[in-house]
Amino acid sequence: MTVPRVQARKQRRPRQVIAALNLRIVVLAAIIVVQLWGLVSALQASLAGHGAEAAWILGFELLAVAAAVIIARGEFSER
Repeated sequence: MTVPRVQARKQRRPRQVIAALNLRIVVLAAIIVVQLWGLVSALQASLAGHGAEAAWILGFELLAVAAAVIIARGEFSER
């Protein structure tokens, strides 16, 4: 009876890896969409003469890029 349990664990691991990859893709896609929206907002603020607001938005953009890099370089651990 232990053999089915071992097989179940082996089948579960690829599912967990696929789920983790899908989650990573969704998070990175959301970050990219927010970055594009932020860049458009910064451009509009800059063109409207609001330099301080554009600087704040670009600062948050840099934080989003850093978060995306950290997530993209993350390692998977199989437990």
